[in-house]
Amino acid sequence: MNDDWNTGTLRIDMFTDDKRYKIDESRKVYVYKNLHRNCYSVRQDGLIKMHTKEICLWDASFRVGKKGREKVLKEKRKNVHAGVSGYIDTGWNMENRPDNTRCVIYNPYKYETFVYGSNPAIHADNAEPIFWSSRVRLTHIDGGKARIDAVPCIKSANCY
Repeated sequence: MNDDWNTGTLRIDMFTDDKRYKIDESRKVYVYKNLHRNCYSVRQDGLIKMHTKEICLWDASFRVGKKGREKVLKEKRKNVHAGVSGYIDTGWNMENRPDNTRCVIYNPYKYETFVYGSNPAIHADNAEPIFWSSRVRLTHIDGGKARIDAVPCIKSANCY
C-alpha cells in the first residue's frame, strides 16, 4: 500500500458522487476477506466502500462472529463472519514495515479466534490468540493468497 491509497482503482466513491460511499478516515472501518472477488472488502456504516488487494489498519481488533463460525462448522461452507476493525493507516508500506510483525491466521475449523503463526503444524491447543494489534497489514500474495501481518502487543492487551 502506498501513501496515496485514495487513488486505488477499486474505491466505490470513485464511481459515484453519493456521499454515503465516502470513507471517513477519522472513523473505524471493518475489513474482511471477500470470498467472491478474492480481495478484501472495506465496510463503514454498514456499506461496502472499497474493495482492495491490500490495506493497513491501526488500533485494530480481530473479530470473529460466534454464530457465523457455528454456521460454518455445521454447514461445512464458508461465510463471512470474521474480519479486522480499525482505522486506515496510510503510513505503512513495504519500505517502512515494522521489523516485529508476525503472521496472523484464522481457520474456523481449527480455531475460535485469529491466532499468531502460519505453521500448519501448530496444534489448536497451542495456538496463541490475537484480539488486538497496534498495526495490521492485510495483503494478497502469490496470486491471491490472503496474508495478515500484525505488530504484536503486550500480553495484557490481548486478553478477551
